[in-house]
Amino acid sequence: MTVPLDDIARVFLNEAHFGTLATVNPKGIPSQVLVWYMLQENDIVVSAPASTYKVRNLRLNPWASLSISEGPRYLTVRGRTTIDDDQERSVALYRQIATRYLGADAAERWLAQPSRSGAADRVTIHLLIEHIMFSQR
Repeated sequence: MTVPLDDIARVFLNEAHFGTLATVNPKGIPSQVLVWYMLQENDIVVSAPASTYKVRNLRLNPWASLSISEGPRYLTVRGRTTIDDDQERSVALYRQIATRYLGADAAERWLAQPSRSGAADRVTIHLLIEHIMFSQR
């Protein structure tokens, strides 16, 4: 069951911070990776290459957490994930998230780099917010 976000947590999540996504690998060992994310209604969404460890981990165990901090302010959400394999939606989200973090012009330049040529092989991770911890100290 998802929990509602209050306005202060929603504002914090809508700011462009880096998040640390934690998953659990097949041996039960936690794995963390820095991600760009977006709040989409009441879910956290992340665009990721389909072949990454985080996606493989989540296909085996859907539980994840995302932590975000800025100075004394922090927020951690935890919940189950679903993975959307639709390439068109995933690439569109990738562009939207890149624009959120870089701005429109810089995002287009960044996405046009040869190293981004695999951008079409992406999935969207939806993290349902089932638990939240937030502090504004």
